[in-house]
Amino acid sequence: MKDLHDCRAEIDEIDAQLVSLFERRMAASRDIALYKQAHRMDILNASREQAVLASRSAQVKDPSLGESVTALFREIMRLSREEQRRFLSAQAGARRVAYSGVPGAFSESAVVGFFGERCDRISLRTFEDVFSAVAGGQAQYGVVPVENSSSGSINDVYDLLSRYACHIVGEQLVRVEHCLLGVPGARLEEITTVFSHEQGFAQCPAFLAAHPDWVKMPYFNTAIAAQHVSELGDRQNAAIASRLAAGHYGLVVLAPSIQSFDGNHTRFLVVSAAPASIGVPDKATITFTVRHERGTLMRALSSFVALGMNMTHIESRPLHDSNWEYRFYADLTGNVSEDKLAVLMESLQVNCESCRLLGAYRAAREDGHA
Repeated sequence: MKDLHDCRAEIDEIDAQLVSLFERRMAASRDIALYKQAHRMDILNASREQAVLASRSAQVKDPSLGESVTALFREIMRLSREEQRRFLSAQAGARRVAYSGVPGAFSESAVVGFFGERCDRISLRTFEDVFSAVAGGQAQYGVVPVENSSSGSINDVYDLLSRYACHIVGEQLVRVEHCLLGVPGARLEEITTVFSHEQGFAQCPAFLAAHPDWVKMPYFNTAIAAQHVSELGDRQNAAIASRLAAGHYGLVVLAPSIQSFDGNHTRFLVVSAAPASIGVPDKATITFTVRHERGTLMRALSSFVALGMNMTHIESRPLHDSNWEYRFYADLTGNVSEDKLAVLMESLQVNCESCRLLGAYRAAREDGHA
């Protein structure tokens, strides 16, 4: 029998080797993080992790240690994912935030509401410009609208979520008050043409129905529409935009609060190239496509229930290369821990052609507004 002192000395020696090997593994994980970022890949790859666990368990010479080795490497891989997120977040640098539109846009209100007034923010023309800036490293974060409580989902943003390997890391609610804005001296009865984003028109149906002769001109953004009306300087033109935009561009409010629903809110997503959530996650968004077979969608959705998750929203978008087939987006609350999400993604792979975790993040609170 070995002396206790000798046993402890041996363990100390082994532990020193383990620490050195752990440092090497974390360094390799950082290299993997850079590769995944460059190739727009997710940090979590559930099928790869399951294959690694099976491989490591099979390497054990003592079968009684199989479960222990599996548990050990499951924890090591969790720490590796955390290190990849920490490393990418540190690489991103200062909080530079991109949004679509110009100063005075509701998107800017969402940025200020989430990050505070002093954040460094850049305005871009389109939603895709925002995603491109985040993916390309010009901005650490992007803020984009995804859903309005009265007019529904913003389809362009859902399509961009599948095209770009950005991660949802936060969420913000903004209360929407639309106003009809005109140049100084304009009167309501003089208006013939109204500029706004399509969502602005969709959120004011009753007011617009009372003026059926007006020509509605869709524009990139409500605030850009206000800027355009200001530059035209024509009393026959008006914009549907915010009071904030009126102040920015020297316009006057011809009709306040013209939205059809007083409780009108827009939900914005905060996206980043690094998957580190801002705050403790209690919500997750996934996207998936199912095989074109009977019952596959039902079985995929039943995975949420089996894991104690509540689906609060589901959206479908047509696949451009396959008629009558769709990509689904689902928002989940409840038990959205990293381990549970890993199990969920593994389960979905059985019935899905593809699936991806878009992000686990802290849900916006109902009183969150700018």
